[in-house]
Amino acid sequence: MSDDSALALRRPDVPIDLNELAARKLGEAIEILEARSGAITAIRKFAIAMTYPSDWTLFKGPAGTTAYLADVGCERIRALSGIEVFDVGDPMKVETNDPAIYQYRIVGSGRCNLTRQTIESIEGCRSSTDEIHKGKPPLEVDHAVRRASRANLDGNVVRELAGLNSVPIEELQTIWAGTPKSTDRCNLGRGFGSRDARQGGDVALDAGIDPPVCRICSTKMQLRRGQKGPFYSCPNYKDHGKDSYTIDAEKWIAEQKAKAPASPTPTAATTPPNGAADRPAPAGKVTPLSADDIPAFGNKQKAREREVGEEG
Repeated sequence: MSDDSALALRRPDVPIDLNELAARKLGEAIEILEARSGAITAIRKFAIAMTYPSDWTLFKGPAGTTAYLADVGCERIRALSGIEVFDVGDPMKVETNDPAIYQYRIVGSGRCNLTRQTIESIEGCRSSTDEIHKGKPPLEVDHAVRRASRANLDGNVVRELAGLNSVPIEELQTIWAGTPKSTDRCNLGRGFGSRDARQGGDVALDAGIDPPVCRICSTKMQLRRGQKGPFYSCPNYKDHGKDSYTIDAEKWIAEQKAKAPASPTPTAATTPPNGAADRPAPAGKVTPLSADDIPAFGNKQKAREREVGEEG
């Protein structure tokens, strides 16, 4: 085989099988594989570098923490990865007994022009019950769900062909090292607590601190996580339109801690004699629980409510 042919075999888009590799000298076969691997690794590195922390959601599992690239992030890297979507069908609406609850599904195929890999019958799907559609008018929701199903199809094709279905968090940290991007600013998914805790980021960040109150509707604001760090926003921000605003969480928490009075230093008058505070309470003086204190006896307010879809 000529040198030009050997050089061509290093390209990821040129088909090659084990028989062709075995027919070549070991060193040459290794060079071909290393060249192909290096090209694919470089493209993957540059693709991830083009994304932002807000494009990724972290999931914690027994094998460690992995990252999922959102559809919008897939759109950023699609051109660099040489990926195209084709043979796209019409969106299909899957309805339920409730007119407000439905899905749109759409099927298509994709190919990567860099590797010549092709995948077929990939499905994209989105639901009217997704959090992003909450509070929108029915017609607007229908249009948004249909568009989101197509975006999900494109995202699924890109994730599959680019090998970005489940990325170890360490890979993001390595590629983003030395840049303003950080995995601390990624979205948090399963394995990081309840949905409310995930939206607020570190659940202990504002422990013991009263949140600010919205100056528009006097509602307590919620701690959330953004690309630039944690912040407070009103849960009714959509109703406030252009008047909605946010408050930097770290600044607010620092201000509240500065205002908090210092803890009093124990004195002889306040300290129990003979270390009584360190002794356990006398036996026999335990206050018995009433039926209202036990959730199983009907006190629903004290029972922990599990959010829909929460696991474990």
